Amino acid sequence: MNNNETNTISLQVSDLLQKCLRFIGVMQQIFGVLVIISGAIACLGIISAIVGVPVIIGGIKLFQSGSSFILTAKLKHNDDLVNAINGLHGYWMFMLITFILSVAMFITMLFLFTALVSSAIYGY
Repeated sequence: MNNNETNTISLQVSDLLQKCLRFIGVMQQIFGVLVIISGAIACLGIISAIVGVPVIIGGIKLFQSGSSFILTAKLKHNDDLVNAINGLHGYWMFMLITFILSVAMFITMLFLFTALVSSAIYGY
């Protein structure tokens, strides 16, 4: 099997599909801006910036994906749909990284809090 082969998927772009693509694109742009803002707020803290930076990058990817979905609805180009899906893939990758970092930070903070409480109880 040759991995360099290009498979094609053909779609008929109906009015309903165009409306759906435009709606998805607009919603992704809105949520992209909200995700970027929340990432910027997370970057206000030095330690929380570890989580904030991937959130900002993910928000940018989501916004760009939304733009590509809107272009797909307007111009009906295959490349725009590919860019939209690639942008959405990038968003989810950065959200996965953010989730893993958040869990790691939570466990670290829980460990530090437990150590602090136990040292205060036992007077060390």
